[in-house]
Amino acid sequence: MEEKKADLIGALAVSMDEDRRFLEVALKDCPSGEAAQIEKLVARGMLTLDRGYRIWAEMLGLPYHGLEESTLDPKLRHRLPIDLALRHNAVVVSEVNGILSVALKNPFDLLAVDEIQEFTGMSVQVVLSTPAAIATALVRMQKGASGIEGLIQRLLKSEIDSQSVDAEKLRRLVGDDAVIKLVDHLIDEAMRARASDIHVEPQRDGLRVRIRIDGDLDTLYTLPPGLQRAVVARIKVASGMDIGESRKPQDGRIAVSEKVELRVSVLPSVLGEKAVMRVLDRSGVTLDPAKLGMSSHNLELFRRGFTSPNGIVLLTGPTGSGKTTTLYTAMSELNRPDTNLISVEDPVEYELQGTTQVQVDVKAERTFASALRAILRQDPDVVMVGEIRDAETAGIAVQAALTGHLVLSTVHTNDALSTVHRLVDMGLAPYLLGPALRCVVGQRLVARICGECAEPYVPNAAVLAEFGLPEGQKEPGLRRGRGCQACRGRGKRGRIAVHEVLNVTSELAAAISRRSSDDELQRLAAAGGYRRMLQDGLEKARRGFVQLEDVLAVARAD
Repeated sequence: MEEKKADLIGALAVSMDEDRRFLEVALKDCPSGEAAQIEKLVARGMLTLDRGYRIWAEMLGLPYHGLEESTLDPKLRHRLPIDLALRHNAVVVSEVNGILSVALKNPFDLLAVDEIQEFTGMSVQVVLSTPAAIATALVRMQKGASGIEGLIQRLLKSEIDSQSVDAEKLRRLVGDDAVIKLVDHLIDEAMRARASDIHVEPQRDGLRVRIRIDGDLDTLYTLPPGLQRAVVARIKVASGMDIGESRKPQDGRIAVSEKVELRVSVLPSVLGEKAVMRVLDRSGVTLDPAKLGMSSHNLELFRRGFTSPNGIVLLTGPTGSGKTTTLYTAMSELNRPDTNLISVEDPVEYELQGTTQVQVDVKAERTFASALRAILRQDPDVVMVGEIRDAETAGIAVQAALTGHLVLSTVHTNDALSTVHRLVDMGLAPYLLGPALRCVVGQRLVARICGECAEPYVPNAAVLAEFGLPEGQKEPGLRRGRGCQACRGRGKRGRIAVHEVLNVTSELAAAISRRSSDDELQRLAAAGGYRRMLQDGLEKARRGFVQLEDVLAVARAD
């Protein structure tokens, strides 16, 4: 131990830029052990506890982790039984390639390592952290473990899932504190993991709770059979749905905070009702065109479109691809004191100060089409239509564009060019669509490579071929995530958009009007600056932002 003490003193002296003899005097009469040495220096104000343990970890050649709650994977929180975790002061940090990283209060505790390896059947990588951080994490684990287990037992005793439970009794039961706390716990865990969606789905062997993180679905919990009706009923009550209706799909919303809202959908299935909650977090949204992730080329074309005095600008992509954020970004730039900007949306996702926003209400017969007609009598300069879903809405939008208004909207198509065919198939006359259309933006979200564990790699020949690259050609900048503590072993952290922008030039507008062939439309689109989404993905991969395989998964050409 004295040799290790000397090693630590040397490491501290170098890191703190202090004389070794000065530290030896400062640690005189200090109990043996590295932890004690660090704590004494902390008590004397010579360094922080976090810095001391980082230096110690570097000396031992071990990873260091601060155990902040936001950096720990909720799925691994109960990877070890709570009694085993408490006995050895152990906290699971990550699971990567069959190796379990565990923070231990005593990094030399071989008995703890052996017992954890025997229980999990996995190799253990010891991680160093401060005793205070480990103690705090264990308190959270203990509270969570006892809390959710107690809630589950209380609910199972209530027999709430019995088919004999009528709607009135169900209403009383879902007001039970245990049901409320269980649903709140599931939502809190998902929010800590930065989930974009929460799936609560009945299975024959229980109730599965999955969360979508950076585009991928992961199982958070598998709850015992018998909880399905209680959990879904509570979600329905919280989101303003009819708890007595279980045969029809329903939609609602839950306000988590001033900035965070859950958009809820409940769908009947043969095993019971499935609930999906989409997380709408306004706190992290910056409505700045420069922060959309667009290349300078695509951003120039997009801005050219939405700053036109009139015409239609469309965003296309699947649900959850960031279309609304891009649309609101354009709106925020157009939102000026001398501009009358009115929107009709379902739902209104962001409140934009200085604009008039209208919520679709089918029961009040306020549809996109009827609201759009009324908006055009309000002397608008810019009109935003949340989505063009039918021929009536599309027709009114085109007429508005042709009569001097700028119209922004979204439509569901596979890519920017196919939007033209989609609108014509809806019944729009090509000779009207051509002159009205200004710009179409197609976009998808791709998982971003974790910056902490990125490493160079060479894609296989099949992947390179998809991007028109020859096998064996070296592409500088291509990387992939190895998996680390920062990304919870995923190799990915966050998402970035890939785009394609169709700039409708006068030549392309004329070709649309005369229903030219696809080859002609593609040729004229390319002449106007159109670059396919795969090309934008390749450019972002060369800059080390995304992995080519992930680009293909969302933006493969049909």
